[in-house]
Amino acid sequence: MSEQKPQTRLRRPLITNIRGKIILPYLILTFGVAVIGIYVVTNLVSGSLDERLNNQLLEAGRVVSDSLARREIDHLEQARLVAYTQGLDEALSERNQAQVVELAQPLAGSFGLECLIILDAEGGELLHVLRQADGSYQSVAGQSDLAWLPLVQPLLEAGDPEGLPRRGLALHPANQHRYYLTAVPAGLGDQMVGVVVIGVSFDTLLPYFKSTSLADVILYSEGGQAIATTFAFQEQPDRVAQLLADLSVSPEVYQSILNTPSFTDIEEASILDREYRLARGPLRVGNDTLGAFAIVLPSSFIVEARSLSRNSYAALFLGAIAAVILMGYFISFLITRPINRLVQTSRAVAEGNLDQRTGIDSPDEIGTLATTFDEMTARLKERSLALEELLQVHQEMASRLQAILASIGDGVLLEDVKGQFTALNTAANTLLEDMAANFLMGPLREVSLAELAQSQNLNPWLLESRRLQLGSKVVTAHSAAVQSAGGDTLGKVIVLRDVTAEVEAEQLKDAFVAHTSHELRTPLTAIKGYSELLLATGGDSLSDYQRSFLRLISQNTDALVEMINGLLDFSEMESKGRLGLQRRPILLSTPIEEIATEWQPRMEEKGLSFRVEMTEGLPRVEADLRRLHWAIVNLVRNAWQYTPPQGRVTLRLYSRNGQVVLDVIDTGVGISHKDQERLFSRFYRGTIKSDEVRGLGLGLYVAKAIIEAHGGRISFLSKEGEGSTFSVMLPAVPMGKADRGASDGPRAIS
Repeated sequence: MSEQKPQTRLRRPLITNIRGKIILPYLILTFGVAVIGIYVVTNLVSGSLDERLNNQLLEAGRVVSDSLARREIDHLEQARLVAYTQGLDEALSERNQAQVVELAQPLAGSFGLECLIILDAEGGELLHVLRQADGSYQSVAGQSDLAWLPLVQPLLEAGDPEGLPRRGLALHPANQHRYYLTAVPAGLGDQMVGVVVIGVSFDTLLPYFKSTSLADVILYSEGGQAIATTFAFQEQPDRVAQLLADLSVSPEVYQSILNTPSFTDIEEASILDREYRLARGPLRVGNDTLGAFAIVLPSSFIVEARSLSRNSYAALFLGAIAAVILMGYFISFLITRPINRLVQTSRAVAEGNLDQRTGIDSPDEIGTLATTFDEMTARLKERSLALEELLQVHQEMASRLQAILASIGDGVLLEDVKGQFTALNTAANTLLEDMAANFLMGPLREVSLAELAQSQNLNPWLLESRRLQLGSKVVTAHSAAVQSAGGDTLGKVIVLRDVTAEVEAEQLKDAFVAHTSHELRTPLTAIKGYSELLLATGGDSLSDYQRSFLRLISQNTDALVEMINGLLDFSEMESKGRLGLQRRPILLSTPIEEIATEWQPRMEEKGLSFRVEMTEGLPRVEADLRRLHWAIVNLVRNAWQYTPPQGRVTLRLYSRNGQVVLDVIDTGVGISHKDQERLFSRFYRGTIKSDEVRGLGLGLYVAKAIIEAHGGRISFLSKEGEGSTFSVMLPAVPMGKADRGASDGPRAIS
């Protein structure tokens, strides 16, 4: 008994400490959340009310604008019905006041107009009636001048019967009531014969605005003077003038309202000893700015709601604090007991006893954690057994993989991140030994990219491909990066293949092409010479029909010689593996002009429009003139061949971004999408079939090789049936290496 008491004293502070760690953070966090929550929620409520009030103001403003627009639509329809009344245009043209009154005044009562004014083309009043309170109409024609109607004068001065309507706000001098007026021109044929003005009083308009927007409205005129408000209907007539004066704004504020594109000027205001929130905006109809207006809503309820919310949430959060303290103290008992059991079980599992279990059965989170821990331990035991089986399977797969690599005829090497090589199969060791034996026959040489490009069947998945020559043996080395699932580079796998036989076959093929081409030139030269001799010496013994045959033989012989020459040049380029350029700074305009002179007759003979456009003062390019001439001729020939008669071929030369650019533009048949993918492949010709289109399919391939050998690039844009544009871009020689042309300025050669 004496030994158990000290243990109880030692364990009790630990339990108390754990309870404190659980309860104290809850208490501090809950108190902080309560204070912050009261502040945040109260502000959110008031902020939400503020936002709702602002949105309601903006919506009411849009409703007023829409209501005025609808009123304007009614005005325009009624004014045009009056203006188009049969006989009214002739009466206005003749200034027949009696007939105007007879035709138009009944329409005022029919439409329920409050104000109808009809003026002739000189501005004279022929009809001016106002609706009285009892529904009758009073004529006030001739009782005032037009100074109170500024919207009419622009229509009279324009004299356009199709002119746009004008709108405005005006104080009527007869009854001292303000009206919203719309004026439209009335015409007889192409002549304006008068103006029709329709108005509605503010006594009708303001209640309509208030009923549609559910808010009070204030209207402002020039200078910021408040001219009408729905508040005035609630006051005695003797206080209306003072109320309007109090609601007025300064000219600067009024001008800023007119300059505001939207209805967003919101502020607090005290009106008639009550708090309101108002928003101001410009009063516009069509292209006319009539003034400004304000929408007003009471805002006192926001303060009351904020105070009520603060007290309610304070009481709620204080009660929550007390509940959390009690719940935390109780929860500490539920947590600390199963925790010790979890700690003991986890230590046993960590020591390797995977048969140990917690034995806790509880529906709460601690019970779920204990059950999950037990399941995890059981699965860990299963996984351990599965891993042992998987390890055995992996060992068998590694053996199979090694057997597969050993059976591959190509040598496979592995290069790690440190640059160390490992031969993965017997073929790799054998190939490396053969390469070492051939080292005495000649130095190791890497075949150039031009030679490597001769191979037409390179695997597209390879990231890097190199060809090496050692003595009489040629080996290709293909490499690809080895990456982990996470994207980390683990090294490279290299595949070595002996392609000596393939290279020898390619060399024999090139030698055969070159030899055959040389042998074909001898008989073609004889055919060409004798056909020209017959044409020159035949005289009258040859008929026109026979001469056409000889000319056809000569033309086709020229075409065949040209193809053979191109094939010889291509064979020479392919056999050397490089172009062997002899560069010097030249003006690209020089070969362009030579080519234009050379091809102009052929273009005209086919019926093509041929034009050269170039900018003077172009920078020089460093190029082999003969090779570059060959490349450009191939592009021009391509345009000539694929452009039908009556088409156009244009050469455009200019500089851009430190490059000299040549565009070869034609209006030919274009290139199909299928042909565009292999356009620059050697010996490839498009799917267009024509007796006039001949060649070996080497022109674009050779042109691309020459341009890229000069450090440039070639691109094209084409649309089938509309033509093509081939663009050659060559780097310009810096100013320090070559002088520029003499002058700047465009010129064209046709």
